[in-house]
Amino acid sequence: MRFLEGREIPCRAGLGRWLLAALLLWFSAWAQADLSIAGTRFIFPADTSVMSIRVGNIGQAPILLQAWLDKGDAKASPSGLAVPFVLSPPISRLEPQQRAALMLRYSGEPLPTDRESVFWVNFLEVPSRLPVTENVLRLAYRMRMKLLYRPQGLAGSADQAVRQLRWSFAAAGKSDAALLVGNPTPYYVSFAELTLGSSARANTLQGITVEPFGSARIALPEVPGITPDQAVVHYQVATDSGETLSGSARIQD
Repeated sequence: MRFLEGREIPCRAGLGRWLLAALLLWFSAWAQADLSIAGTRFIFPADTSVMSIRVGNIGQAPILLQAWLDKGDAKASPSGLAVPFVLSPPISRLEPQQRAALMLRYSGEPLPTDRESVFWVNFLEVPSRLPVTENVLRLAYRMRMKLLYRPQGLAGSADQAVRQLRWSFAAAGKSDAALLVGNPTPYYVSFAELTLGSSARANTLQGITVEPFGSARIALPEVPGITPDQAVVHYQVATDSGETLSGSARIQD
């Protein structure tokens, strides 16, 4: 997987802030980070002692990679986090075209046994300090991916959990229209995209996750103009393999 970001931008002394901002916006539109990661999210089964996360440097210069986990707070400092996993090495150097594996181990601290638990794996890529003949602005890139800890013996299937969700409307007026979704399963369900309605009045939402045995209230821009026989939500949901599965579900009264 390759990620869109800026790398380094020539920046001569005396350039105005407005020009620097314009350069950043222009450059980040096409530049790509050099860090590659195998997968889009990670599943850690409870009966696994260790799993590997494959990373690589697809660029032409060395990079420094720092990796750590958090519980959902993207702003938390790595030095102050306490998570039941150990990721090693926490810092590594990747030469051009080099591939490596980070090893993830569960420390054994208690986690719920009746449902999945979610954590986030952070990858911070720092470009090398190659000699340059002019002032440059070097950018570091940070990626965050989900890690799901899955206990043994959970009922059902993670990839089929989306079919058991319960959908309904909660619309008192145009200002507080909402779509409600309940999850009676022990699995996290993550949607890449949800579409409600049709044609020009369709509402499309992205990045929605419903936790195990929980629910989510999804605010809508307005009450969708659909009739009862059209009350269907179309979705793309993430699967264990990292792919997306398309489907639809009827919204109950």
